[in-house]
Amino acid sequence: MASMSACGTASLRLTVLEEDSASEVLFVGISLVLGIACRQALGGTRVPYTVALLVLGIARLRLGKIGDGIRLWANIHPELLLVVFLPALLFESSFSMEVHQIKVCRNSSLFCIFAFL
Repeated sequence: MASMSACGTASLRLTVLEEDSASEVLFVGISLVLGIACRQALGGTRVPYTVALLVLGIARLRLGKIGDGIRLWANIHPELLLVVFLPALLFESSFSMEVHQIKVCRNSSLFCIFAFL
């Protein structure tokens, strides 16, 4: 009888993990789609992209089941967050810079790089 109880508990845990995983993936997928749509919609306006993302994020918290995904991502390790997202953010920022900006900031950038080494 004890083995049946342990098996039932294991399957219950697996079901909960599958639901949590689906919620996490759904959260990330919808967030990416909303971010892309927001960027496209605000292309010609003066509304800052980051402010629009903040408003969308606050609105997403109110959506019930879809908003539960953020609670699961709240326990992510900070170093993992930096390792995954920081390179992509740095690449996007540097890729969108104009050549003139790079030439103007070259000396101060080199100074900062060598200062931290």
